[in-house]
Amino acid sequence: MPRPFRPLLLLVGTFALFVAVSHAQPGTRTAEALRSQIERALADAPRNYERLLSPQQAGVRVLDVDIRSTSPTSETIAIDLSQRALTYEPSGNIEPLLDRIIQATAASVGPMPVVDYRFTIEGLPVEQFLPRAAAPMSPRAPSTVGERRSLAEGGTVLVSPGHGWYWDEVLGTWHLQRPRINGIVEDNVNWDIARYLRDELLAANVNTQMARYQERDETVGPSGRSRWEEAARYFIQAAGTPAEIWNLGVDDYARDINARPLYANWIDAALVIAIHNNGGEETGTETWFDGTNGQQEESLRLAGIVNRHVVSAIRARYNANWIDRGLRTCNGCKGENRLASRPAIIVEIAYMDTASPDNDALHDDAFKRIVAQAIRESVQEWAYR
Repeated sequence: MPRPFRPLLLLVGTFALFVAVSHAQPGTRTAEALRSQIERALADAPRNYERLLSPQQAGVRVLDVDIRSTSPTSETIAIDLSQRALTYEPSGNIEPLLDRIIQATAASVGPMPVVDYRFTIEGLPVEQFLPRAAAPMSPRAPSTVGERRSLAEGGTVLVSPGHGWYWDEVLGTWHLQRPRINGIVEDNVNWDIARYLRDELLAANVNTQMARYQERDETVGPSGRSRWEEAARYFIQAAGTPAEIWNLGVDDYARDINARPLYANWIDAALVIAIHNNGGEETGTETWFDGTNGQQEESLRLAGIVNRHVVSAIRARYNANWIDRGLRTCNGCKGENRLASRPAIIVEIAYMDTASPDNDALHDDAFKRIVAQAIRESVQEWAYR
């Protein structure tokens, strides 16, 4: 087992106590069944990469799948892929492929306190092949660079609403990153919840910034849409950051993902909370952190607190039967966490493509405010207790 993961496995047992979900019943899934699901998923191109051949047609192969129980409340899913996975997307961006695999396994994994996805390429950990965050010059005074301030010392929470309108160079047009489902689109729902969270944190005297435009006005951006609807990459560029912050990646889709954690590093944020909603026709809330960015201990602690607060608040104030899917981690599969050199999590609040109760809830501002309040309470607990 690679050395960086040893402390993580010890922490997993501790923080599983934060998550009130039932362990999946033994025997409900096997490595062979999981492998079959992954292979079926690889028969289609990932979302937003439909212009490419399917991974299967391009020669991506699943070499091995293994499920290992690491404690009574946690497990590791180890997935070994062929080397072709690294070059399936011409620029070398492997994240869409890994996302497709994770989504394919979601139904079988089900609600589970902690699941650690461990990806390898012909036996080598995938994080060895992924870009890491450099240490860009911070806008703060040189004497304070590297001395990240806690929230109690005036540090900043970066709230990152996922997705937004972006320029698709292949199609030569602007479009949303996610589809419209039942009258709503994740790109805008994420922004709504993030804005409520920003307001909650500011009202609690917590310094807060958003990674996308923060005001819902009608100022038109380069997309021809209101600036608040656009992806983070354009806001971060307009904020005057160096090009290495907003221009990492082969296209604006990849640059948008990368710009968010790099911006957090540049402003010396104390932590990053990315607001997302899920896909895969499941139900409930899960929270992700990275196991390789050097911040896994505090990211795990933050993820556990946030997931517990959000699910508890929804159950108490909105839907008593809301599903807690638990915590998820991986070795570098999500750039929004991997490239952050500070505690960083992704909260996947509900499933856009499950009509009830998830999509119905995301139509409701009361639900969005409950979630925002719960995350604010989580941040305060993480920072001050």
